[in-house]
Amino acid sequence: MHASRALTMFATISLIGVACSDNNTTGIPAGLKVYTATLNGTNEKPTAVTTTAKGTAIVTVLGNQLTWKVDITSAIDSITAGHIHHAPIDSAGGVRVNFAPAPTGVGFTGTATQGSIAVADSIIAFMDAGNAYVNIHTKKNGAGEIRGQLVKQ
Repeated sequence: MHASRALTMFATISLIGVACSDNNTTGIPAGLKVYTATLNGTNEKPTAVTTTAKGTAIVTVLGNQLTWKVDITSAIDSITAGHIHHAPIDSAGGVRVNFAPAPTGVGFTGTATQGSIAVADSIIAFMDAGNAYVNIHTKKNGAGEIRGQLVKQ
């Protein structure tokens, strides 16, 4: 009886180890959705912004839990806000998810914001349809300095 339990425990631990290995995707939770965006000033609507700032966003959804990470890859000055907005690629739209990043100083690079919240199905639906974007706002460009449309992977 004890040998059977030990063998079962060993098999379970082995399977967990395989599922968690870096080169194995079997550990990915069923139903996980991943969206990415490349942020730059050219993407700002209705008018492009001239800036050297750039960034990337990764947003995941599992069930109704939305998780995000926004990294600034080329220096930005004085972040004041960040959001997911609801609008097609060629339009500006309303805020649907507030990231509430900590204010930054001049020449900031690195992780601007990350977090997780529960969201309504309607938010996930417009993300699935390609009608959502990430926008990072600054003191100089209060309407948004860098933007990127979320693309489902």
